[in-house]
Amino acid sequence: MTKHPQLPRAEWLARRARILGCAASLVHDSELRIMLLHTSWTDEWQLPGGGHDDGEDLWETAVRETYEETGLAMPDQPELLAVDWGLHPEGIPEVFILFKGPLVDASSVEVQLSDEHDAWRMLTAEEWAPLVHPEQARVLAIATGVLRGGPCPYLREAGHLADIR
Repeated sequence: MTKHPQLPRAEWLARRARILGCAASLVHDSELRIMLLHTSWTDEWQLPGGGHDDGEDLWETAVRETYEETGLAMPDQPELLAVDWGLHPEGIPEVFILFKGPLVDASSVEVQLSDEHDAWRMLTAEEWAPLVHPEQARVLAIATGVLRGGPCPYLREAGHLADIR
């Protein structure tokens, strides 16, 4: 067995993998309708969430982004709905964490949108499916299953590992 030479810490760190981290929340109501936000710069719907900032963990990212984009507070305890591993469009490895967001009353919730979004809607995963990218539709369907009591899955490119092998 060959002995691995010790590297200076800075060189070792420079060789470590770079991974983008993103976190979002699934704001929902008692009928399992999910809140998505319409982006102000393009015609797309997305979950409240965004990129991980240096020094925060992914739960803190979800809490911060949900509040910044909707004015809503997250539950006190983190509950995972899904972990998705994939590649960012630029080819950089990326992990996406989806947390259970606040349970709201769709008829009375007060949403304060950031300038990143110009509208919000609450629909079921099935109703969202034709309006969002197929990968996002799969994640919404899977997350709805977790809300109904299913297990929290580890996904790859928005699909169960067993489905993509």
